[in-house]
Order: sequence, then C-alpha cells, then structure tokens
Amino acid sequence: MNSMSDEKNLTPVHVGLLGHIDAGKTEIAKCLTEIESTAGLDKHSQAQRRGITIDMGFTFFPLENYMVTLVDAPGHADLIRSVVSCANIIDIGFLVIDALQGPQVQTGEHFLILDLLKVPQLFILINKIDLVDKDRILEVRRDVKKIIKGTRFEKNHKIFEVSAKINLGFMILKEELLDTIKNLDLLRQNEETFKFLIDHHFKKKGQGTILTGTVISGKAKIGQNLIILPEKLTGKIRSIQKWKKESNFIEAGDRCGISISDINPEQISRGSFATDNESDYNQSQIYEIEVKILPLYKHSIKFGQHVNINHGMMALNGRIYPYRKDIWKNKEINVPLSLNSNLKVFNAILWIDRVEYVKKGEFLLLSRLDLSPKSLRIMGSSTIVRILKEPTYMFKEKIKKGKIKDAKYRTSSVIVENLALSVEGAHTILNLEAEMPFGKIKSTFGKKGNVEVLIREKLEEIIPITKDTTVFLKLYKKFKLDNSKSYII
Repeated sequence: MNSMSDEKNLTPVHVGLLGHIDAGKTEIAKCLTEIESTAGLDKHSQAQRRGITIDMGFTFFPLENYMVTLVDAPGHADLIRSVVSCANIIDIGFLVIDALQGPQVQTGEHFLILDLLKVPQLFILINKIDLVDKDRILEVRRDVKKIIKGTRFEKNHKIFEVSAKINLGFMILKEELLDTIKNLDLLRQNEETFKFLIDHHFKKKGQGTILTGTVISGKAKIGQNLIILPEKLTGKIRSIQKWKKESNFIEAGDRCGISISDINPEQISRGSFATDNESDYNQSQIYEIEVKILPLYKHSIKFGQHVNINHGMMALNGRIYPYRKDIWKNKEINVPLSLNSNLKVFNAILWIDRVEYVKKGEFLLLSRLDLSPKSLRIMGSSTIVRILKEPTYMFKEKIKKGKIKDAKYRTSSVIVENLALSVEGAHTILNLEAEMPFGKIKSTFGKKGNVEVLIREKLEEIIPITKDTTVFLKLYKKFKLDNSKSYII
C-alpha cells in the first residue's frame, strides 16, 4: 500500500452521476476527476497489480477540504437496479441529459429515484451542447422544467450546459459544486453500528481477502473484528485504504477498501455487508412497511402483487400485501386492500423471496420491472416499520344484510332477520355493532336466528326506520397470510 495520505482529513462527498445510456456520463466523469477510476477491474490478476481500492464506476477528485466521489451509475433501462444501489449512498445528484435526445423515460426514472431517496440537491447537466444550437438548448431546458414542476427539486436544482467532448463548462460546474457542498448538512451516522456495503471482493497475495465498498454507518479501524452477513464469515481488518491511500480507520461516508484475514472471497456475494454487531440485525423475509407511491405511478396495486425490491446493494423479488387498520371486537386488525391509483400512502406486509438481515427503519425502493421500459416502473419507496418472525393474520371483510321484521319492537330497538341463519349463528354475532343508524346486537330473538338490534340514540328521529330498511353488519374472516396463494379481495 501507499504511505499515509495527507488527505486523511478530507470530508467524503458522494455525487451520483445518473442519466440515460449514451448521455455521456463516463466522459463527464473523466473531465471532472483527477484520480482515475479502476471500475470493473475485479479480475484477480489485475487486482494484484493495483491497490486495494477497485470499484464499480467510482472516481475521485478533491475540492478544497472535500474528496468528491463520483458514482457513475449504469443508465440503461435494464440496469435500473444498479442505479438504485448507487443512489443509496449519494449526497448530490448529477442528472445528465443528452442535448440531442432530450429527457428520456429512464431520465424520469432516475430523477424519481433521487427524489425518493431525498437527495438534498440536484444538478442537471445538459451535455453535448457543441452539437446543437441555442434554440435546442432552450427547448431542453423547458422540458427539464416540466419534469421537475411540482416536486421538491423545483426550487432546489441547478442547470449546467457542458460538453464532455471539448471539455466545456466544467470550471463553472466545479465552482458551483463546491459552493453547494459547503452549504450542505452532511449528516453521517458515525455513532451507529458499523455497516459496510460490499461491491467487490477478491484475493490479493500477501494481504488476504480484499473488500471494497462504502461505509453506510459507524466506524472501524485496523485490528477490529468484523462479521460478513448473510454468510456469517468472521475476520479481522488487516489494512485500510481510502482514495488509494493508506489509513488507520474508516467512518460513515467513506468509499474505501479493506483487507481482511481468514475469509475466502469465493464465499462472499455482491450485496453482502460487513458489520461489527450481528445482533443489531434481524433475519426475516416478512416485514411490515409504510409505503409511499409516486404520484405519477398510475397502476393499481393488487393484494399479493409481485414487486421488485432494492435494499442496499441487493435486488430482490417479493409480494406486497396492502392493508388498512380497523377495530373489531375491541381489537385492532389488518384488513386487506386492493388499491386504485388514487391512494398513495398506506401500510403493507412485504414478503420477499429469501431471508435477509435487516433493521427497523431501513429504506426499500419498490418497482415493477415487468412493465415496459417505456412506462414508469418505479412504484415508490417504503420504510421497514416492524420485522416479523412469521406470517401475520389478516381479516377479510364481509358485509351481511338483514331485514327488519319488527320496526316497533321497542322504542330503542328492532327485530332483524337474515343476519344469522340459526340461533347458534345469532349467538356468534352478539355485541357486534351494526352500521348506522343501528347499534349493538343485543340478544337473540326466537328460534330462527333473528336478533334484537339497538337503535343509536335519537337517530331514529332523523332516519325513518321501517320494515323496508336494510341492516348492515360488517364481519371479518380471519386467515393467515400465505405467499404461495392468490387472493381475491
């Protein structure tokens, strides 16, 4: 490794470089960066000839007291999962638009990802301005304004006109970037459990297994023991490298490489993470989540709908079960929902296709990759509210209709038939509340399943009650959620 860096006190900043395929992201990265990327160099022979910080589209450049990491995310529609994984670690978004092509469908998806992840600041880079005239640039600017109208970026964005081909506009871009960074509140979870997302892993002679990735939370130092999940592999940190320079420690926000002893890299998979506290995570594949659906997502969401989930570096599949809360027999219950396009915030059970290590409060991005790339496939975001050990119970709603047999039984009650078919059935609905203007089912009446139903105080004066009046009773059928079944709600 190299000697200790003079740059060890620089504050790391992550800038996501997103955009449609061929918009020029990689060329823009070359114009901005001074430390060349080693993206994709994960072959063992190549890794042994270089330092331990190999990466997947990560390049670096210093700006005064900051070290800016550019995350060059794939732009093709079929690589949207990779885009999300990169977006999870960024502080500022660079959204690149080809001046010739203008905004594309995937441009909109990338913008929505940055919005969902609450990225503080958006820079929109109109690239290839050397190939178009001023009228075309103005047209692209107008299109951009339409995309961001009504979002939190409407008053929180900056537009730059650049050309990576002739290296035009990057001096102003860097000046504005520095000014923006100085005004950002770069919150880092340094006091949380150490979590290191791994995106590359390989063997390096004389240094053991090398892991490269990003520190999401916490701190670690040389000599510290770590466990890699979900594989449950344990090892000790032998050395650390940040920005291709040696370091003694790493903390939240650092893009780095570490060498770790006693671990075979072939046992690790991309999407694994290293931590110093396994007990801080729960193993499960069933979560209670809070969901926020994008306003532009117009598809209905069925109970048990297949969805794609991005969690950290992991791309997962699963089913979503929306529900609402209700009170029945003095207990809170979960009632299944099938949603139209109007309801955008709701609770749901998410059942993914394999067991994962997760924490309460972690972010998940939901999408429908089975939809056409020409349509919006990003559904929205969700947060883990509760981690379940086993499938939960749901209560399917059923409305029973009864007919009034005697509307003048008493001044405060009526006799109702057809809510139950027998005396035994009538006993099961005693003390339940009928729909307004009726109240509690007080008692059985006779031998045919008829019941006495109370009338809510004074409501009979407002709503006339006759033998033609229908009495509605809401019942629930309890069932245990099963992801192998299809449900009609």
